Amino acid sequence: MALPAAALTTAGWAALVVLVPMAAVGLVVWVAENQSGAPAGDALRLAADGWLLAHGVRLQTPSGPFGLTPLLLSLVVLRQLYRAGRNSALATGAVSWLGVIRVAVAVGLAYGFFGMVAALLGATSGVRADPASAGVVTGLLAGFGAGWGAARAVGLGAAMAFGLPDVVRRGASAGGVAAAAVLTAGVLAAGAQMVVTHEEFRSVFGSLRAGVVGGVAITALCVLYAPTAAVWATAYLVGPGFAVGTGTAVDASTVQLAPLPSFPLLAAVPTGPASAMVSLTLAAPLIAGLLAGAVTARPPRTEDAALPRWRIALGGALIAGPVAGVLVALAAAASRGPLGDGRLSELGPSPWHVGIVLAVEVAVAALVGATVARTAASWAAWSATRRWSPDATGAAAPPWANRLPFGARRLVVGLFSGPDAADRAAPPPREPREPEPTADSAPQPHRRTGEG
Repeated sequence: MALPAAALTTAGWAALVVLVPMAAVGLVVWVAENQSGAPAGDALRLAADGWLLAHGVRLQTPSGPFGLTPLLLSLVVLRQLYRAGRNSALATGAVSWLGVIRVAVAVGLAYGFFGMVAALLGATSGVRADPASAGVVTGLLAGFGAGWGAARAVGLGAAMAFGLPDVVRRGASAGGVAAAAVLTAGVLAAGAQMVVTHEEFRSVFGSLRAGVVGGVAITALCVLYAPTAAVWATAYLVGPGFAVGTGTAVDASTVQLAPLPSFPLLAAVPTGPASAMVSLTLAAPLIAGLLAGAVTARPPRTEDAALPRWRIALGGALIAGPVAGVLVALAAAASRGPLGDGRLSELGPSPWHVGIVLAVEVAVAALVGATVARTAASWAAWSATRRWSPDATGAAAPPWANRLPFGARRLVVGLFSGPDAADRAAPPPREPREPEPTADSAPQPHRRTGEG
C-alpha cells in the first residue's frame, strides 16, 4: 500500500500546486468584474479548463475545438510531475527499472483520475472536455514526467547514459546542445520582434478596451503564451516557418496572411519577407550545428584524456542532427493547436518539416564543426610536445605518410595519431654527459706538510 498512497499524495499535490493559483486568479477576476452576475463556479470551471489545456487536452467550444497550449504553464506542470515521480521513488525505495516503471504507472493512473474529475467539474454549456480523453492525456503526461523524475532520483538515467556507446552518448549530448541553442535563438528572436513591433502591440492592446482587471488578464495570457511564440520564432529561423490560419504561411521568404485575431502577441507576426539584418539570424541553426560538432570532438575532462577518434567525432556529429531535429519537432508539436473549426483551425509550425530541415542543417554543420575542432585539438596536442622527428613516427603514422614531405608528414601524424602518437614520435631526451676534466679541475699531487 505504500506505492498507491505515495502516488495519490504526490499526484494530488502536483495537480493542486498548479490548479489552486489558477482558481484564485479566476476568483479575483470574478470579484473585480462581476457585472454579468455570473456565479463564482464559472470562475472555478474556467480554471479547471485552463489546467486541462496546459496538459494538451482539447476543449470543445461552440466555435469548434480549442487546443492552443500555454507552454509556460505546461513547463510548470512538467516540473511538478517530475517532482512527484522523484518523491514517490524515494518514499517507496525504488532501486531498479521495475520500481521506476511501477512509480510511473501509479502516478499516471492517479493523475489521470484527477484529470477526469477536472473535466467533469469544468464542463459548462459552452466549454467542455471529454473526460476519457482528459484522463488519458493527463495520465500519459504524468507517467512520462514521473518516470523521468523516478529514474533521476535512483540514478538509473545516468547509468543508462554511461552504458551507451561513446559515439551515441556524444551525439545525443551534442544534439541536446544544438536544440537548446536553436530554441534560445528563437526566444531572442521573438523578444526582439516584440520590441520592434511594440507600437502595434500597444495598438491591439488598446483596441480591446478590457479595463484594469481585463488588461491584467490579457497580459497574463501573453506571458503564458510567450514560450509558444518563441517556438514559432524558432520554426521561422529553421526555415519552414509557421501558419496563422488555413492557407497562410510565414517564413523568411514568403508571408501570406489573413486577418488575425485581436490578440497582442499576434501583432509581432512578420508582415513581409525578412530584411537583410533579420536574414543574419537565419544562420542560428548552422551556428548550433557548429557548436554541436565542437562538443563531439572535445576530449573528456580528465588530465590524461586522449582525443576522440575521428569515427567517434564524425559519427557523433551525424547523430546530433536527428537528435536536435526530434527535440525541436516535439516543441513544435506542443506549440501547435486549433482555435475553432473555421479559418483558425491551423496554428503553429509543422513538426515534420521543422524536424527534418533542422536535422539536415545541424548534421551538415556539425560535421564541419567536428572536423575543424578535432583538427585544431590534434594540432595543439601535437605541438605541445615541442620535439618531433619525422623518422621516429614508428607505428603511429600511416605507412604512406613516410613518402610525404616533412611538413605534410608532420601534419598527418598530428591528425591521425593525436597526443599519444606525438609522445611516441618524440625522441627520448638525451642523457647529460659527464663534464671533461680541465686544468683547473685536474687532481693535484699530494704535498707533505713543511715542503716549500
